[in-house]
Amino acid sequence: MSGGLIYEIINADEEWVHGDGSKLQSGTKVILPSGTEIIDNAKIDFKGGKPKVWEERQQQPRKILITGSSGYVGQHLLASIAFQGIGGKTDSNQGATYEIFLAYNALPTFEDDLALLLEHKKLHPSIAKIQSISNIDFSNSEYIQLLQNAGATSFDAIIHLAALSSPGFCENNASDAWKVNCPIDLLSFGAPIIYLSTDQVYEGTKSYYQEVTDETLPVNVYGMTKLAFERVLLGSNVLLSEKELGGNSTGDTGQYMPDTKSIPSPNPMSTILRSSLILGGPTPLKNGCRKGSFPSFLQFIESRLKSSTPTDYFINEYRSVVHVEDVLRAINHFLSKAIESEDGSQGKAEIYNLGGRTRVSRYGIALKLANHLKLDHSTANGVNRPAIGGVPSPPDISMNVNKIAKEMGVTKMDGLDEIIEHTFSAGEC
Repeated sequence: MSGGLIYEIINADEEWVHGDGSKLQSGTKVILPSGTEIIDNAKIDFKGGKPKVWEERQQQPRKILITGSSGYVGQHLLASIAFQGIGGKTDSNQGATYEIFLAYNALPTFEDDLALLLEHKKLHPSIAKIQSISNIDFSNSEYIQLLQNAGATSFDAIIHLAALSSPGFCENNASDAWKVNCPIDLLSFGAPIIYLSTDQVYEGTKSYYQEVTDETLPVNVYGMTKLAFERVLLGSNVLLSEKELGGNSTGDTGQYMPDTKSIPSPNPMSTILRSSLILGGPTPLKNGCRKGSFPSFLQFIESRLKSSTPTDYFINEYRSVVHVEDVLRAINHFLSKAIESEDGSQGKAEIYNLGGRTRVSRYGIALKLANHLKLDHSTANGVNRPAIGGVPSPPDISMNVNKIAKEMGVTKMDGLDEIIEHTFSAGEC
């Protein structure tokens, strides 16, 4: 073909230089001169000093699906991507455009609030389209068809945020919990999945769990279903061991576990993020996530303190609470990594603990916030969670987060002090 189309150099060595004698670097964009013999829509590999044509997808907008878009993280993420782009930076995909599909189940205010948000601020130049898709209920086996009916037939990446996240609800509705939290049909798109899992895959009998060296042993149905989808993304033949099922593989929990023989192969560029309790500022959409709910646990505490309402907070459960801003940075980081990948060289999905650097109880959060806001904390009561009765809950699922900090190139994740300071600075709440 002839002409001046732009191509990207995947690899380069000293034999390939610019006209001024400078070396061509990997990632360099070059305009090939007229008459160059090359297959259309290709990247060139200059490895070994000899041109080699690499197949590349047509330069169509890349399609990103975000499930659970109406939730707390989903709303923050859609606003981040809409106005800052993918990753919030210029990278080797400069010039690439994206279509964002926002899947959610049922939030009556979502469409109007989204329209209002997009009306008052200009989209990032890389965002070609934002389309919402309602009534995507993962407990309904027809959700794939509903996505396809909306024009979402294929994706370059999926960010899976949708979940049944109430341990109590999951315990009493195991069938729905398995369908929503372990949606195996999502793999039929063949796209890498950025999966927001949970710290509740750990048993909670020690401090600062590590991703690889410490075993997983969830104590409730919620943790089991989330761990099972991790195993799906890892391509495991066993989703949960007998021990992880509490020795009850044929009981109410195990009977809903999907058969691994029916699960499509996962994309090796998927990422598993074991998130702690997420804290941060209000949602960017006017009416929030649910009527009468608080954006995060911080706003709940603030309301109780300001109204002097006596409230019990557990003192014997510990988490590595994480800033919603760090969650967004992590998702964007791994999303960029997934869509820039050419060959899936990662091999298989990676697991990261997604938490902050502060190990703290809910009572500790309440005291810290009261001190910051200079409010009386006498109505905040520190109590122990009962050892017997109620939904089983892991007592200490604080996590070591060095792996994700290193991967993201940061010296440390935000601690509770930074989260509170950022959330309650001028204009945040």
